[in-house]
Amino acid sequence: MQPRPKRWHNLLLLMLVSALSIWLADRIFRAYENSQLVPRLPDINAAGPVNLSALHYNDGLVDRHSADGEFRILSFGDSFTYSVMDPEWSYNGILQRRLEESVGEFRFRVINLGEPATGTRHFLEAYNFWSQVLEHDAVLFHIFLGNDVLDDAYIHASVVWAPNEAVFRGDNPILVAGNRRVPRKYPVRMLDHAWAWWMSGKTRSEQDLPEGYNWAGLTDFDSETFQGINFKYMENFDPQKLPGLLAGYEQVLRLLQRAREISDSGTPVAIALGPAEPQVDDALRLEAITSRGADPSSYDLRLPQRIIERMRERVAPDVPLIDLTDAFREKRQQSGEKLYFRQNTHWDKAGNRLAGEEIAAVLNQAWFSKTGPAKPASGGSVDESLVSDSAIDAYIEPLAGSPGRNKPVISGAVRAVQMLDGIIGQPDNWAIAPLEKPVLFEFGVPQSFSKMRLHLYHADGRQYRFTVDILQNGEWHSVADHSEKAAGGIQEIELDDFLVSAIRITGLYNSAQEHNPANAFLHMEEVEFVE
Repeated sequence: MQPRPKRWHNLLLLMLVSALSIWLADRIFRAYENSQLVPRLPDINAAGPVNLSALHYNDGLVDRHSADGEFRILSFGDSFTYSVMDPEWSYNGILQRRLEESVGEFRFRVINLGEPATGTRHFLEAYNFWSQVLEHDAVLFHIFLGNDVLDDAYIHASVVWAPNEAVFRGDNPILVAGNRRVPRKYPVRMLDHAWAWWMSGKTRSEQDLPEGYNWAGLTDFDSETFQGINFKYMENFDPQKLPGLLAGYEQVLRLLQRAREISDSGTPVAIALGPAEPQVDDALRLEAITSRGADPSSYDLRLPQRIIERMRERVAPDVPLIDLTDAFREKRQQSGEKLYFRQNTHWDKAGNRLAGEEIAAVLNQAWFSKTGPAKPASGGSVDESLVSDSAIDAYIEPLAGSPGRNKPVISGAVRAVQMLDGIIGQPDNWAIAPLEKPVLFEFGVPQSFSKMRLHLYHADGRQYRFTVDILQNGEWHSVADHSEKAAGGIQEIELDDFLVSAIRITGLYNSAQEHNPANAFLHMEEVEFVE
């Protein structure tokens, strides 16, 4: 007689079959996600209309070309631009109606291209794409003074832009849940979606939405979480946090520079600054600060506006900057209207109406020279300033100042300013660049260096494969080739006093990908050019 198979053999077989079934189901689900759930960019060269709703924008079907007599404005921003309101009651819808009422020679169309969980960098990248797809006459950017700078400073927002990519793949610690964003937390993608739906249900309001509100209004944070979010926003106004926010303001500067280029080409541009609720509601701000044991007098509530205004004066003086803070504070104090929806953090119907009306009043004068009540581009002070103008100028000098002999212009990396700040070994002080996409250092005048020190992020032992090339007399030459053998830490690359006009670093592999496939980036703490 043949001996019976041992019980553990059956158990092992069951485990193998189960693992194979889960793996196969996950492969099928990922294929379904990529084909049906992930937004696809429309073809730039196509001729048909674009269904923005299908791409999860808070807008509808849009023809690629303007109709006769139509004045089109492309509107970019984060979830405040997207809005918790249906299109006609968002600030974009209000802006469209107010402009039509005051400027009779046009029929206006404000196209809402706001994307939840994005930062300032994404607005620029979104414009660079959508401006090729949709014919337009003007551009409006909105910077939320709560988390837009923080997102780019701390890499909370996705590094690589795709239309509403953050809706599915974002993982923003500031707004951790409550919408359809699906982060990558688990090796099995189905568990990511299950987690997202569970978190959405956890933060979903038990109250019905009033008429005119969309799904984004369903999030209603509990009091502790709501206070934590508002306290996080206060980092924008804490002078002690400024060093860590420089990379965020770097992206604002790039947006301002691009706005100037757009304006110089003949297309009007404006930038609005939207306040966070603790800037408007004094009682809420005091509660959020004191509950964390912080000192209310240590915050400068005009700090981010002043930094952005000083940068605008340097690089885009003709671009209107519309600070909505004072209008919101005045309305809150005079009428008592909350202006923000429940404990959702976003503007409610009244807040969207106020924002749309204020922006329309400025654009009436700036773009169409229409008379009306004067609306300042930036309001008066909210509190006493804690940071002087000269200190702000010194702060933005690494961003807005003229490049020095050894200070190149960098492209291809997020938080590029971190590579030239002289800070090494400090947590979270590094730049990031997608693999296979080169980081370019361009010198206004060819320079000669004996060597370059490349400080690769190495705290967890990760290693990278990469190449380094120099541009000499219009031709690229390799000076370091780690395409086959990975390396980490400090890499000294000999440049032999060659006269170079540019240096190119291209990441090819990151060993951290083996544990997290989403970690397909080159992380650089610092780049030193040694004469």
